[in-house]
Amino acid sequence: MPKPPSCPQCPSRPQLWKDTTRTAPGHEDRWRWYCTHCARRWAPTPEHRLKFTVFPPAPQHPPR
Repeated sequence: MPKPPSCPQCPSRPQLWKDTTRTAPGHEDRWRWYCTHCARRWAPTPEHRLKFTVFPPAPQHPPR
């Protein structure tokens, strides 16, 4: 599992938490980064979305 980024605002640079309180089935990409120290939230970068969003496995169908 990749390590999350650090808070860009806090001097101690704590790791950010993935806040998934606004996600729902079909909307898994609505999460934000959250700092437990300063209580700020940030939108993930496109690279972070690809790296940290877990998509359900695609159904495997045999070729026809």
